[in-house]
This record gives sequence, structure tokens and C-alpha cells, in this order.
Amino acid sequence: MTLDPRSSVETIFQAALQAVAGDQAVMDAVAEDDFGSRVHLVAIGKAASAMALGAKRVLDGQITQALILTKYEHTASELLADSRFRIHESSHPIPDAASLQAGAHLIDFVSVVDEKDDLLVLLSGGASALVEQLPPNMSLDDLSRVTDFMLSSGMDITQMNRIRRSLSCIKGGGLGASLSGCRVRQYVISDVPGDKLQDIGSGPLALVDTQVDRASGASCDLPTLPELPDWLSALMDSAPQIDADCRANLSRVESRIVASSSKALQTAINKAEELGLAVAEVRGDLHQNVTDNARMIASQLLDADAIDGVYIWAGESTVNLPDNPGRGGRNQHLAALLAAQIEDQPVTILCGATDGTDGPTADAGGVVDGQSCARAHQLGLDIEHSIADSDTGNWLEACGSLLTTGPTGTNVMDLVIALRSPLPD
Repeated sequence: MTLDPRSSVETIFQAALQAVAGDQAVMDAVAEDDFGSRVHLVAIGKAASAMALGAKRVLDGQITQALILTKYEHTASELLADSRFRIHESSHPIPDAASLQAGAHLIDFVSVVDEKDDLLVLLSGGASALVEQLPPNMSLDDLSRVTDFMLSSGMDITQMNRIRRSLSCIKGGGLGASLSGCRVRQYVISDVPGDKLQDIGSGPLALVDTQVDRASGASCDLPTLPELPDWLSALMDSAPQIDADCRANLSRVESRIVASSSKALQTAINKAEELGLAVAEVRGDLHQNVTDNARMIASQLLDADAIDGVYIWAGESTVNLPDNPGRGGRNQHLAALLAAQIEDQPVTILCGATDGTDGPTADAGGVVDGQSCARAHQLGLDIEHSIADSDTGNWLEACGSLLTTGPTGTNVMDLVIALRSPLPD
């Protein structure tokens, strides 16, 4: 099979997405498990719809009722048409009033499951913003302020989730307080480094170190936070606690990672080799600031000793945003930074969010090459201005470099796939 460079990196990206598709991952997990005749299903996150479809295809006759909590316009029509499935959509990445309603629906749902029944919880990234119940000292305005601060400050996902857990009644294992005595199984798609349950969706059914530490004084390994403003520190100091009953409930939860970045990476490698391309570099540590990541990636690709072939990175860049940022997300920003650094080079780079939504946009990222800047110059576009204003989405669209997939049904962090081609004779 002979493909042009852009088609090659997009084909590799699509193969990686298919390997971690939420529906198939859940179908495989359910087939290996044992469920009774009455299953209560909860699906939470940006991949909730796909995961619920997977469960439905295997357990259809056993599902008594279901609650789907996901992002606006992310629900499959098959679920909307089934009267057993209650659908509630809310906002991501900035929570809204519907996010608080989702939290109330979630607590009501899990608290009334009969002890003789099964509760199946399907969790994926995005749940932190989509579902919330706040302590009495916090309002939605407070939550929006916290989220805006975190997203613009350059924090990584583990730092953000440490803060989120401390400001929530359901994160960090808090949902355990509402569980009945039923058997609880949780299938999880991981969008965090290390696949730690406490960080995926901020761990609604995971006992978290920070809360164990506050309650017992036990030592724990927590991400270090940057200096926080006084108003945020004051909110965190009054965080809700996990009591003994909640911990006992959480101890009964059986959790399983059903899809993660490592599987997507391996599939990307396999697909590249299937296309006849050499795989030169694979790394899963793309967790620095977006500017540092761009510098690192370009340095590797343009090194005089670098070999031609495919280079793959996985993770999530962090971004410091200006006031009133334009259209874009971390992958679009990374793609634009790289376009400037590979100008006139035989390199093509895809930067893509595996969930299909990069930041607050409906696009997944960008695909740039050595001629992207030249195309932009012909249109009179200034890449440096677009980067400074965090308005890279419009720049990428204008020069034909925007990557748009729509919702993918999964969420395993971001992928950067680069193809270094031979120099022309």
C-alpha cells in the first residue's frame, strides 16, 4: 500500500483510535465477566455513549435501566431510542449548570440499586467537568472560576484532578457514599499517565491518596501543585471528607482498565509497519508545556542523524493561555508551533486528541507539513500572531491543516504521529 505522507499519518491515527474504541473495549470486557439478570448501567464521560453501546450489545436483555452522562451532542441515536436509557448531556471542558444536575442524577441512580442487582459503571475522560456535586461552600460560579484558572495556568491533568477531587462531593471516591450493597463493577478507559483510577474522571469510585492523607495522616505520593491564589486555597481547605462507610463501599468496587494509551501506541506501531514504514521512535511522555514539546519533537525529527520513518508520541501537553484566547486547543497549538519549525522540511506531523475534541473546539487537532507555512504566507496569515493569541485553529483551517474527526467514542490522551520522508534527489 502506497500512501502520501498525510494519508499515512491519518491512517495510523485512525487505526489507533479503532483499537481503543469504547464499544469494542466494553464488549470484550463484558464477555469475560459474569452478570446477573438485572443490570443497572451508568456511563460517564466523553466516551460514555460508545461504551454504553458496547454493554448494550452484550447485555441487552439484562439491562434494567441506564443513565448516560456525556458531552453535548455525543449520544448515539440507538441509545436515544431506547426508553431504558436516560440521557443527560452537559458541558466540557468548562462545567455548567447541567453538570451539577448530572451529579444529582448520578447519586439518585446508584443509591437505589437493589442489593441483589448488578451495577456496571463505565467511566472515561471528561467526567470531571461533565458530572459534579459541590460542597455547600461552593457555587457554580466558583467552579467555573477554578476551571478557568486551571486550564489557563499550564497545569497537567494530575495537578488539575488533585484540585478537582478536593472540591467535590463525588470525586476522589465520594460517590462511594451513595452506593447500595449491590455488586459494583467499573470498566474504565484511561486518559491519564500511569492509568491511575484516582485521576481518570477524578476517580468517583477510587479512594484517593489526598483524602486518605487528610483523614489518617498516612504518607502519600501526590502531584506537587504550583502556588495557588488565596481564594482557591481557601476553597480546598474546606474540602469534604471520606468516612468509614464510604471506604467500605469503595472496597467492594471491582475496577478494570479496558483501554489505554499503551494499546493505541502499539496499534500505531503495527499499522505503520503494515504500511511498510520504519518506526524510528515511540515515546509516551508527552506531558510538558506545549512549547517544550514542540521543541523536543522538532529537534528529534530534524536531527542530522535522525532516520527516515515514523515517530510517535503520546500524552497531553499543557498550555498557558492568554486573556481571551481565540479558537484552538493544545493539539492545534502544538501543530502550529511545529509547522513553524519544520518549514521546507520533508516532514508531516499529525497532532490529535483521541476523543476528537481538542480543548473547547469541535476539531481534533492539526496535520502540518513543511509547506504549511508557505500556504499560510500566500494567504497573508501570520503564524506568530496566531500562536500568541492562541488562535491556531483558524490558522490551521485556512491553510488546509485542520484535523476534524467528530466524536471518536474513546479518550486515551493525545497522539502525535510524524513521518520523516527521504529528501528529494
